[in-house]
Amino acid sequence: MACAAPNFRTRCDRLPSMTSADLTQQSPARTGYWRGLAGALLVAAALLWLLLTIAWRACPGCGATPATVVVLTPGVVAAADSPLFDYSPGWQVSAAGAGPAEPADPFGEPAGVITFAYTGDSLWLLLAPGDYWAYLYATVDGAPANRLPLIAGNLDNRGAAAGYTTLLAPELAEQAAHDQLRWIEVQRAPPFREAGSFPEGVHTARLEFWRGWGQAPLRAVAVDPAPDALLIPNGPRALLAAPAWPGVLLLLVGLWLIGWWLAVATRQRTVHVPLPPTVALPFFRRLVEASEHPAAWMLLAAGATLAVAGTVGLWWPVTLVGIALIGMAGLLRPTLWFAALLFALPAAYALPLPLLPGRALGIIDVGLAGGVAVLVGRRVLLWLAGVEPFTAQKAVARVQQVTMLLLALVVAWALVASVDVRYPALALREWRTLFLNTLIFALLLLTLLHRSRQPARERWLLVAGWTAGASAVALIGLWGFATGSGFVSAAEGVRRVQALYDSANNLALYLDRTAPVTLALVLLLPGRGQRLLWALLAAPQALAWLLTFSKGTLLLAAPAALLVLGVGGFWLLRRQGRPVTRLALLAALLVIGAGMLAPFAGAERFQRLLDFEQGTGFLRMQLWRSAWQMALDHPLRGVGPDQFLYHYRSDYLLPTAWQEPNLNHPHNVLLDWWTRLGLPGLVLGMSWLGAGVLGIWRWLQGSVAQPREAALALGCLAAAAAGLAHGLIDVSYALPELMLVWVLIFHLGAEAEMERG
Repeated sequence: MACAAPNFRTRCDRLPSMTSADLTQQSPARTGYWRGLAGALLVAAALLWLLLTIAWRACPGCGATPATVVVLTPGVVAAADSPLFDYSPGWQVSAAGAGPAEPADPFGEPAGVITFAYTGDSLWLLLAPGDYWAYLYATVDGAPANRLPLIAGNLDNRGAAAGYTTLLAPELAEQAAHDQLRWIEVQRAPPFREAGSFPEGVHTARLEFWRGWGQAPLRAVAVDPAPDALLIPNGPRALLAAPAWPGVLLLLVGLWLIGWWLAVATRQRTVHVPLPPTVALPFFRRLVEASEHPAAWMLLAAGATLAVAGTVGLWWPVTLVGIALIGMAGLLRPTLWFAALLFALPAAYALPLPLLPGRALGIIDVGLAGGVAVLVGRRVLLWLAGVEPFTAQKAVARVQQVTMLLLALVVAWALVASVDVRYPALALREWRTLFLNTLIFALLLLTLLHRSRQPARERWLLVAGWTAGASAVALIGLWGFATGSGFVSAAEGVRRVQALYDSANNLALYLDRTAPVTLALVLLLPGRGQRLLWALLAAPQALAWLLTFSKGTLLLAAPAALLVLGVGGFWLLRRQGRPVTRLALLAALLVIGAGMLAPFAGAERFQRLLDFEQGTGFLRMQLWRSAWQMALDHPLRGVGPDQFLYHYRSDYLLPTAWQEPNLNHPHNVLLDWWTRLGLPGLVLGMSWLGAGVLGIWRWLQGSVAQPREAALALGCLAAAAAGLAHGLIDVSYALPELMLVWVLIFHLGAEAEMERG
C-alpha cells in the first residue's frame, strides 16, 4: 500500500502490514468524530437546560399575599398577626410584621419568643434581614430545625441545640423594601422517614429572636408553599426551581470534548504558511535584532516612568502613553512586559491604571490583555521578518502538564460553582479575576518560556522584576513607618507596615512568597557580587516582613520558610560539595530578627499571641466553627466564589463573634477551598497546590549541578512552604496577586528540563 498522505504523521512503513479493517478500527478520525459529536450533543443539552432554568422566569408580583388565618396547614401563607402565633410579652404585631421589644439584658436574654403549631412537611419564614445585628434560634418538636445551620455548642436560651441564623445583611440596606425580604426554609421532612423520626400530624415550632427590636424581623410564615407563593410581591423576577449549574457543567464537558477533537484533528497535518514579500523583510528583521539592543530597555524605562506619573497624578493620556511604550518594549523582548507586570503586582489592589477619561482598569487585567497582545504581536513580527520562531523540541515535563490540567479543572469547576448563588454577579466577577485570569497567566507564562531560545535568561529577568517590585513596596512601607507619613496601621499596641495594601496581613502574605526567594539567592548563589546584589533586594523585604507583625508570618510562614532554607540548603550544599558555613548567615538573621522584635514583646499583640479565650485568637476559633458548619451544609458546590461574607454574617455568624462580622474568607486553606467551591473544589485545589510543589521539588532535584538554578528552586520551595503554612490561619490563594505568584513559582522551572535536554 502506498503512502498517499505524506503530510500526515502516521508512519508509512507500517501501513502495508495493516488491513483495511484494522485501519477502520484504529482510525483516529473516526474516534475524533464521535468525540466531537458527543460534545456537540452535550452543548445542545446544556443550552436547552440553561434556557429552561434561566431564560424562562416566573412572573413578577405573583407571590401569595400573607393572610390572617387560625390554622397553619399546607399551602397557607400566614400573616404575622394570625391568632395561631403565641408571642411572648412585648411584641409589636401587625399584618405587616412582628418585632420584639428590647429586653432588660439584651446580651443575656432573648428579645422575644414565638411558638405555634402547624401541619405539613416544609416550614418557611419570611424574614427581613438588614443592617442590624439580630439572630434567631429555631426548634421543631423540641429538635433543631433541620434546614438551618446547627453549629456545635451554639445553644439557645434554654441550653438546647437549635437551628440558627442571623439577620445581618447590610448589603440590602440600600435596596427597596420588598428586595430586603427573604424566604428561608427552616424545616423539611426527610424523604424517607424512619418510624417515629418525623411523625405526621401537628408539629410545634419555637422561634427565639435575639435583638432586632424596631425592625419587625418576622413578616410571614408558610407551610408547604407552592413555588409561586415564595415570590416577594412586587419584587424581582425569580428563577424556576431547577438549578442552572448542571447546564453549565454539561456545557463545559461538551466544549472540552469538542476542543479535544479539534486539537487532535489539527495535529494530524502540518500547515506551512507562506512568508510575506521579501521587500518588507529587512525592516522587520532589524526590529527583531533590536531585541538585544538597549532601545528595548530605554522604552521600558520611559514607559514605566510615564505610567507611574500618570497613575499617581490621574493623568490618563500620560498613563496610556507609558503603557504603550512598555508594550513596544515587550514587542521587542516579550519578557520585559511580563517582568513589568510582576513588578507592579503589589500595587494591583491600590493603584488602578487611568487609561480613559473617567475610567481606570486593573493592573492585572491590563497586564494579561497586554501579554496576549505582546506574544501575538511578537509572533507576527517574526513572521514578517522571515525568522522561524523557536520551539523547544522536548515536551514540557509531565508534572507541569498535570499542574496545568488541574488548574484548568479548578477554573472549570469554579464556573459551575458561580451559578445558583446568592449574588451571581459577584461570583462571576471573582471567577474572572481570581480563576480565569490565573489560567490565562499560566498559559502566557508557559508560552513565553517555551518560545524562548534562552529560557534561563528570561526566567531570571522575571524573578528580578518580581522581587524588585516586592522590595519597592517594602521600601514604601518602611518609609512610612520611619517618618510617620502613612502606609502603616496601628493595632494592639504596635504600628504595622502595610505599604500600599489595605491591611498589613496582605503585605505579609505577599512577602511570604518573595522574601524566601531572595534570601535563598543571598545564601546559595556562588558569586559574592551576585549575593550582594540580591541582599540589597532582600533587606527591605525581610525588614518589612517582620514589621507587619503578622501572627501568621511570625508563627508559621517565617519558621516554615527558614526551616526549608536551612534543611534544603544543607542538603544542597553537601550535594554540590560546597561548604555549609554560609548557612550561619541564616542563624544570624534569626538572631537579628528576634532582637528587633524584643522591644515589642510587651505589646498587647504579643501578650495575646496564644490567647484563645479573647481577642483575635478567640474570634478566629469562632470563625472556624461557623465555616466548618457552612462547609458541611454546602458540601458539593460550596457557597460559591465571593459568597462567603454574605453567608457568614447573614447565616453563620455566632453571637460570640459579633465584633467581626465582615470576614470574606474562613482564614484556613482547607475551609477556604471547601466553602468556596465544595468538596470537588477542595480536592482539585489541594491537588493543584500539591502538584505545583512537586514540580518545584523535581526542579530542585534536577538542578543540583547548577548552583544558580538550584538556589532559585529552593527559594521557590521555601516560598511555597511559607504560603501554605500561613494559609492555615489566613488566606492562602484567594487573592488575584497571590494566585499569579503561585503560578509563577510553580512554572518558573518548567523549561529547565528542556534546556538541560
